[in-house]
Amino acid sequence: MQWVPYTLVAAAGFGAWAFLGKLALRHATWAQVGFAYALASAILFAAILVGRAGWGYGGVNGWTLVGSAACGAVGLVAFYLALDHGKASVVVPIVSVYPLITAILALAFLDESVTALQAVGIGCALGGVVLIGIGR
Repeated sequence: MQWVPYTLVAAAGFGAWAFLGKLALRHATWAQVGFAYALASAILFAAILVGRAGWGYGGVNGWTLVGSAACGAVGLVAFYLALDHGKASVVVPIVSVYPLITAILALAFLDESVTALQAVGIGCALGGVVLIGIGR
């Protein structure tokens, strides 16, 4: 259960990130906000790599590394564009359905499984996004 504290910190961090991103977009462009995020991320990860894990990429599949970075970058740009043009209270919950995509891919390609209760939870999350989209 070591993953639980990380999960809670991630949820809090993403929530504050989206809120502060929307506030930042009042005074900066989406590209400026995205660049500041990328710069802060690069500094944080560089510090972690230097201090803990080292710079080696032994055994890392280059395509998955590049693919992950590219997908994250595209998602980040689209997220800031959506925040810039939409309401955070609608954009963020709709974007937050991305775990459904992750779950489908993990089921299809990583030999993972979900319980019936987890499937119901995923369905409820998807239903919530549909209601948010309809209610705008």
